[in-house]
Amino acid sequence: MDETPLPEPEALRSLLKTALELPSLQPHAARLERLVDDYARGVARKDAPLAVALVGATGAGKSTLLNALAGQSLSREGVDRPTSTAATVFAPDGSDVGELAKSGARVLRYASGPQALWGGQVFVDTPDLNSVATTHRDVARAALERADVALVVMHRGSVAEATQVEFLSEFARRRALVFILNFADELSAESRQTLKAQVRRVASEQHGLAQEDVPVFAISALAARDGRDVSGEFGALLFHLRGLASQAVAARVRHGNALGALDEIRAKVKAALDETDALLARTQAALLSGLEKASEGLRADFDTRLHLAHGHLAAEVRRQAGGRFWGPAAWGLRLSIWGASGLGAAAFVGRRSLPAGLAVAAASTVVDAVRGHTRARAAESVVVEPFEDDFGVESAARTALAEARSVVRSSGLDPALVGVPDVEVMLEEVRAARASAWRYTATTGVGEAVAGWWRTARWLVLPLINLPLLALLGHVGYRVVRAYVEGPLLPLDYFVNAGALFALLAGAGVLVASASLAGAARRAGAAGRSRFVESLAALGRRLGEAVDDGLRPGREAARRILALR
Repeated sequence: MDETPLPEPEALRSLLKTALELPSLQPHAARLERLVDDYARGVARKDAPLAVALVGATGAGKSTLLNALAGQSLSREGVDRPTSTAATVFAPDGSDVGELAKSGARVLRYASGPQALWGGQVFVDTPDLNSVATTHRDVARAALERADVALVVMHRGSVAEATQVEFLSEFARRRALVFILNFADELSAESRQTLKAQVRRVASEQHGLAQEDVPVFAISALAARDGRDVSGEFGALLFHLRGLASQAVAARVRHGNALGALDEIRAKVKAALDETDALLARTQAALLSGLEKASEGLRADFDTRLHLAHGHLAAEVRRQAGGRFWGPAAWGLRLSIWGASGLGAAAFVGRRSLPAGLAVAAASTVVDAVRGHTRARAAESVVVEPFEDDFGVESAARTALAEARSVVRSSGLDPALVGVPDVEVMLEEVRAARASAWRYTATTGVGEAVAGWWRTARWLVLPLINLPLLALLGHVGYRVVRAYVEGPLLPLDYFVNAGALFALLAGAGVLVASASLAGAARRAGAAGRSRFVESLAALGRRLGEAVDDGLRPGREAARRILALR
């Protein structure tokens, strides 16, 4: 028998308390508590007297066998069945039966003498298992919960009785079972062997015991009480029972009983853990599937919002591009049509009154700045804030969660228990992803688009725009110096024409620079769109991790229980 050291009962009890957070384990809570108590008794009662419960059907002869083993009339025998209606503990003087007394059994003391065939044991006579009074089975169950060995006493009609088989299935893995076929004097030798084979077959098929390890003895308890062995197997039964009662074997019996209780606990915990893990895996898969279905609608919504904010992105691209330029084209890129018109008006007014021209220029600059800020705020609102009829996003959020919530609810659980959010939380997550993607678009996306443009523009566009202007300025400077040195001085028409040409070249430079920026705003939008898709994928991972984290304390406790031994 396995002598593996067993874990402390309190450690097992503490782990089980946490593992009971698993919903699929909760229906078995009462049963598991009884198993832990049983396990604790098996671990603690190493040196206590062996407690032997006699169980069986009506008229099987339990009381007669008990009296035969004790060598004295302890239990009342009779033909009026059922004779025993309550569990009775027959204990040798001085033995500790505190645990058995907790079952509600009556305790009677007896003095074991030389007449006893198997004296000195704690016997428990239990009510009949097949009684019409179902409380009898409850009494027998409570007694056997606190016993070490079950003597299953049968007659030919109760070998495969369903009530008895069902009762023993609770204890087959955590009690030493000894099967006794009574009334052997009424059976032929062939019938005894047939019935014993049937007992072993039932024990194998219904209780999972190896047939060769099932102890079965055909005896006559009535003859044994009178000192006769009519079948020749009563002596073998006594030898087997005395072996069980030896201190070393009794300790192994209790160790095996505790190990059986632990194995049953582990089996139920493993089933619950497997069921929980399978549910979480199905929920994760449903979440990913739902989010994939919803992503198309969410991307379409984000594209619509980016299209509405395209004007701001284009203006921001021009402004940042102008910051990298120098010369008149830079001013042209920085100014909106309103700002450019304002400065033009300022120049016209300045010809008549310089202070008035400066005032107009200042006012136009302020108006342009305010308009740019307002446009930026409007673009952010149209992308980030919900529409009044934001049904598309709500529908997508419901689609993302519907399948996962259905999977969880089909198991009778609240989706929040396993980390599946409700629709409102999902909406907030989508809106947060949208806001994050827009901030990236308006800052990093625009900056990267302009930086990509500048890598080419600094070598092609900038020289193309500014070299003609520099050449013109150089030519005008050369003519002015030459006229000053050699005379005559240049006429005013020359300067007017030079200024007009300069303005024309500057305007053409602005147009060339603007043309070179074509597509930069779209690239910024594409970067933002990719960022939004990545945010949705990250959201899916977070939701999956939340589900994977669902019921974690209970699952970890369950795994620790499975790792015991």
